[in-house]
Amino acid sequence: MRFHTGGLGAAVLALAVSAAAQSGPVVRLDSGEVRGVEGFATQAFLGVPFAAPPVGALRWKAPEQVEAWAGMRDATHLAQPCAAPLSGDGLKSLSEDCLYLDVYRPSGVKAGEKLPVMVFLHGGGNIWGSPNIYDGVRMAEVGHAVVVVPAYRLNAFGLLALPSMGENAGTFLLQDQLAALKWVARNVGAFGGDAMDVTVSGQSAGAGDTCALVASPAAAGLFRQAIVQSGSCETGDSMAQAEATGEAFAKKLGCDGKDAEACLKAKTADEILAAWSQEPTAKGAAPYGGPLLPIGVGEAVAAGKINKVPVLIGFAEDELWPFQHGLYPLSEEGYQKQLAGDFQGRAAKVAELYPETDYAHREYVLGAELGDEIFICPALESASVLAKSTRVSVYEFADRTVPPFKSLGPPIPRPAGYSPGAFHTSELQYLYNYQSAEGPLSEVQRRLGDKMIKLWVGFNRGKNDGWPLYGQGKMVMRLGADGVSIAPSNAVYENHKCGFWNAK
Repeated sequence: MRFHTGGLGAAVLALAVSAAAQSGPVVRLDSGEVRGVEGFATQAFLGVPFAAPPVGALRWKAPEQVEAWAGMRDATHLAQPCAAPLSGDGLKSLSEDCLYLDVYRPSGVKAGEKLPVMVFLHGGGNIWGSPNIYDGVRMAEVGHAVVVVPAYRLNAFGLLALPSMGENAGTFLLQDQLAALKWVARNVGAFGGDAMDVTVSGQSAGAGDTCALVASPAAAGLFRQAIVQSGSCETGDSMAQAEATGEAFAKKLGCDGKDAEACLKAKTADEILAAWSQEPTAKGAAPYGGPLLPIGVGEAVAAGKINKVPVLIGFAEDELWPFQHGLYPLSEEGYQKQLAGDFQGRAAKVAELYPETDYAHREYVLGAELGDEIFICPALESASVLAKSTRVSVYEFADRTVPPFKSLGPPIPRPAGYSPGAFHTSELQYLYNYQSAEGPLSEVQRRLGDKMIKLWVGFNRGKNDGWPLYGQGKMVMRLGADGVSIAPSNAVYENHKCGFWNAK
């Protein structure tokens, strides 16, 4: 049997009810035995608990040790995703019992084999997202690695801060990620992985979380290298700011004063999600000022107060092209209003730097402007600052033939002559079988994906590395349909107008 790489969820469901699943591979963990499912060249262990369910009295508490079980635990089904609103990445979820992870490994691997380990943190603004729309099948098979994809609390459940919650208020999401990494340290050897050779990687909000882990003293020794995809190392709110937001949120739900936390615990997940979606000051990153993040992530990186692990950082060439299509059709007057609203006093200069005649649609112009400002130029700035303290490499994903984004929730309008470019999340199809994309990949794209997987797994791993250093040579690895090439970083920097966006 072979996993269907165009949609693992359906394949797992079919496999789980088959006789093969009933006699699948078994691994003994520190909490008990699990039985996974066998594919053609990989094995999957799905919905494995790494912490106790954070429900009831454990809502807004640090993750606790998972309770050991007797007998064999079924690990052939994906777990429910953490509570989150409807989004392009999936349907609404109200589940708080969600601290589970999925593990993938090549078939035939035994305990103690010391394969490289890849831990992936999903995107979604830390508001939505789920491990269930990714899988590690190709990464495990092509990269000959153990792949771990954990869930973690999101939105208010992962980021709410109130004074009563103590010194790590608002960091429950980060605490869950640390708990998953500690689980990996204790258990990945049973899957044939090397606990001393772990890469933590994340995309979008997961990239910001990865930077936070690089900056967190609590993460020291839990991973050997980090990969930051379409994100940067920027500072979130202070604890005082986060607590002010938390108190405003609680008041909105009628939970004011010293008993606010207890009052909020009586609210349903639906009530919590609805109120958080209306909180304009809520940020999608863990606050700093406690033991997990003593200072802001950006400040820690600038001061070199980080876990000095090698970092690969990069972005997609056309990050936000398709994500302005909700404005279609955009008139010239509408475009000027968007410019003024998005860029205010800099609108005229932005319009000069991004001529409308260079793009097929005005929506693409806005996408290019916002993508450069929000994702690409901050990533290059983070790379430059990180390179003062540790080894850094940089990539640009540039395959503009990539299959377009496919919303799993609300539809996204498509203009005539639609071309998504190399958009935000598009590289995930090549690495983790991202399901919010139309797919399948062409044979040429699959070959590019194989090269990318080997580069991702090979990063900082001796002869399998292949990455140019950014710090001294200032080189960027461009990954496109024409293969893998290296371009001088000044060309990439100038192409995205970073002299303008990164000006102090």
